[in-house]
Amino acid sequence: MLTADQIATYTEQGFFVLKGAIDEADIARLERGVDRNPPLDGTLGELTRYPAPGRYTLATQCLKDPDLAFLAEHPTVVDGARDLLGDQPILTAYVIYDRTPGGPGIPAHHDYKRWRPVGSSMNWLFTIVPFCDFNEETGQLFVAPGSHQVDRVRHGPSCALEVQPPTRPADESFIDPCLERGDLLFMNMHLWHRAAPNRSKQNRVGAFNKYAAASAPPATGYFLYDDDVYNALSDRGRSVIGVHSDRQILTTRSLLMRENAGGKEVLLCETDGRLCLPGGPTSTERAIPDWDLGNFIAPLQTHLRNQLAIELPWLSYIGDFPEADHLCRVYGYTLNSNGFPVPYKGRWVDPQTLSTEGFGYEAQALSRWLDPTIVRGKGLAQAQCRIDQFAY
Repeated sequence: MLTADQIATYTEQGFFVLKGAIDEADIARLERGVDRNPPLDGTLGELTRYPAPGRYTLATQCLKDPDLAFLAEHPTVVDGARDLLGDQPILTAYVIYDRTPGGPGIPAHHDYKRWRPVGSSMNWLFTIVPFCDFNEETGQLFVAPGSHQVDRVRHGPSCALEVQPPTRPADESFIDPCLERGDLLFMNMHLWHRAAPNRSKQNRVGAFNKYAAASAPPATGYFLYDDDVYNALSDRGRSVIGVHSDRQILTTRSLLMRENAGGKEVLLCETDGRLCLPGGPTSTERAIPDWDLGNFIAPLQTHLRNQLAIELPWLSYIGDFPEADHLCRVYGYTLNSNGFPVPYKGRWVDPQTLSTEGFGYEAQALSRWLDPTIVRGKGLAQAQCRIDQFAY
């Protein structure tokens, strides 16, 4: 349990360090896990070959290794994240970063990103555990206290929160929190930070994991862990996994809702002789390539454009549902009254009809979309975010 003063420091500064929180035996165990699992995920090192100078990641399904999995459910990590998020923490990314000798630094940035499964929740944080001292030789991690600017997150006309573009902090505002092997840094999703290059002769390695509040799912949807990852955790630890399955997400659909004098309605389209939510097969967008797959907004926008002749500015994740022999990732959007009054191709169905006429997961998806306890953000396609992720 964190103290009230520690939580207040995090709230005000956007970060907090627990010195020596992870003991030496646990760090050594993590290093054994990394030795068996070279950091070859993602794109950070795609132009070089490990261990040439560069930045490399180990992520995706690496939690199958018990010498890595235990950190995801470590009581100090999870309990601290719960205190700061005010909710059950859900692991959105387990990432080991390895900056090899001569590897470059990272310029100042923040990590709220509306196209990424690991960055599009409205309430998430980093838990960073260095495996070595992050000093002038290996490369410090610098943070800008107070730069998380929580006042720029506001309620708007839709069910999704509005986030205004951030103010870049001055260069002189960044400080070195002097992270050492075994420390635990909690860092707010909006906090600006940067990293110095590795000028030493040793690898600069650390676990940079991310947890979202259970009530604030990523707007693009979770990274889908397979069942082996889920089974590698203890019964208690499994509560940090948002979604897991050995089935692939092969379709994506949108719950389009409107409200008029008659109440709420959901649009269904005819596909292969049956009524279902509009959408279709998934595809992988690579406008901003990375390892954290799961954003299917781009193909869904294409399906909606072709099926309904509409262009949605954003969508927000509802859930993953069994469909045939695979999973379907469903997003939601509520239509307002500002559109041109032309008919939509399909059938508008009220909630009672969804529940009583033998449809599948549609009623469950609508219930989740209307759940007032879920804090939603706006998910965008990668191509939209290359221009401006705060444009809508």
